This record gives sequence, C-alpha cells and structure tokens, in this order.
Amino acid sequence: MISKKTQSPPIKLAELRRRCREASLSEQELTDYFLADEEHSKPFAPALKFNEALVDVGRARPSPEAISRLYAEATRAQAPLPKKPRQLTQTLRKAARTRLLAEGDSWFNLPDYIYPRTAIDFLGSDYDFNVSNIALWGDELEAMVRAKQYRQPLRSGLFGHFLFSGGGNDVLGSIPTYVKPRKAGDTDPAHAADYIKATFSQKISQMMGFYRTLANDARDATGGRVVLYVHGYANAIPKKGGHYLGDPLDALGFDPVDHAPLCRAIVARMVELFNIALQSFAQGTAHVVYNDMRPVMTERDWHRDEIHPNESGAKKIAKVFSEAVRANTPIA
Repeated sequence: MISKKTQSPPIKLAELRRRCREASLSEQELTDYFLADEEHSKPFAPALKFNEALVDVGRARPSPEAISRLYAEATRAQAPLPKKPRQLTQTLRKAARTRLLAEGDSWFNLPDYIYPRTAIDFLGSDYDFNVSNIALWGDELEAMVRAKQYRQPLRSGLFGHFLFSGGGNDVLGSIPTYVKPRKAGDTDPAHAADYIKATFSQKISQMMGFYRTLANDARDATGGRVVLYVHGYANAIPKKGGHYLGDPLDALGFDPVDHAPLCRAIVARMVELFNIALQSFAQGTAHVVYNDMRPVMTERDWHRDEIHPNESGAKKIAKVFSEAVRANTPIA
C-alpha cells in the first residue's frame, strides 16, 4: 500500500517569512506553501503566489515580485561549515574544481521544486565544476548590466569563467512589440521575416551595446583573465493558449495550430537575428565565447510554458557550456 504524502501544516505569513530568511523550509513545505502564478508571470519572469489554503496572509497582500524574492531567499541556503575531517576534505576538493560564475535570467535560475532544474544546476551536479550562481528569474539584460552585481565576485580573482544569460525577454517576450499582424490568407513560413518590424533590428543593436558593456566590465574587473560565455537561446515552439508565444501570436492573427509553420518560423527568425548579432559580437571581442543552443534543443526539450528548457533540454545546454569551458581551460 502506497502511503499518502502528509501535507505541511498551516503557517502564518510572519512565521513563513522568518523560515524563508533562515532557509529552513523543507522541499515539501516549499511546494505546499508556494504555487506558480501563471496570471502574473511574464516571459523569463515566472511569478509565484502563496497557497492561501495553508498560508494565513491576514490583511497582507504581497506583490508577486515580493513573493518571488521571498522564495529565492528560502532556496538560497548557504552550505554549512565543515565540522568533520571528511567534510573538510570534500570542501577542499570542491574548491579545487574549475570555478564558474553564472549571472542571468530564468534560463540559469528558476524556482526550485516548482520549475525544472536549469543548465546551471546540472553544471554543478553532473560536471566537475564549482558553480557560484547569482542569476535570478525575472532579471533582464539592461537591468543586470546596469546593476553590475557580477563585478564584485569577478574582482575576487576566484573565477576564470563567467557564464551569462540575458536578452530572452527582449527576444521571445517581445512579439506584441515587434511582430506585424498577419495578412489575410497568408500561411507561408517563407514570409516570416516580412512580419518582423525594422525596429527589432534596432532593439538587437541596443542589446549588443549592453553586451559590450558586460564584456568591458568583465575585462576591467579581472584584467582580462576571465572568459565570458554567452548564448542566444533557441527556437521555442508556440502553443495554442501559450501565455508567452501562442497567445501574443494568436492576437495578431497567427493561429499556433492552423498556422503552425508560420508561427514557428517567426519565432525562429527573431531568435536567429539575436544569435547572428551575438555571434558577431563574440567573434569581434577578445575572451568571449558564443554558444549556439539551437542545434541541441528539440521539440521534446521544452517545458510546458513554451520558453524554458525542460530537464532534458537543460542537460543538453549544460553539456554545451561544459565543452566550451573545457576547451578554454588551460591544461595544468
């Protein structure tokens, strides 16, 4: 007989906040007290909400952003200091591994236990890397480059490899801004490029300006000793009723089912333009390595929300980064 999982006990919001600060919630408590909030989610910024059947919020009405920050705090527990000789040996062994710094959006960090693990999770668990991840879902390219939270860890001298993920919201989340309405009767995927506004190229150019600033920051913080790894996302698949791709395309007259080839071609073209620009930037900038994720991501490698890799996709992306880092690591 299979035992039924016991539900976590009800909790008051003040107590939940305290437990989050202490990072003392179990996996079951995290999944019981927090739920995905699809209504308030944005591309690359999944929102969370409280399970009010268990969380007594009283008169408080925290914003989805505040709830996400609380969840991030709860799942960023610091590893305890080693107390036994064996633990000390394991810690020293980990410190001796190749160190990676990761900064970025939800392709590098999603709410644990609610969403699939990311490539950064697998780089730390399946490959011999010591990963410090400062990425957070919802962070956008411009904001990350202006905040420069990566600069201090880079200045520590501990990292020779810096993985960055940014711009997904500007590309996969920008269909309402940069795609023209469908022409009556047109279902030809060969016309995909005609539906992308000229202003999208201007947006791409602006994004490359932020990437150049990022590369300069990394160079200045490390004296040119760090390698920056960038990627251009992949050809996501619009779905009927999809919150991020399918619905915006449907609103413009592109039915994700009836006009599936054209819908996919439009998304693929927008992703292609970003990848072309990012590859050109990397080729013209010292110590920058471009990674193309499109060849490794298949239709089966996407999470149900359209724009994030599932765990099979994340493993493939981790392998690409692992191989790139190995290729740029001096042999001792």
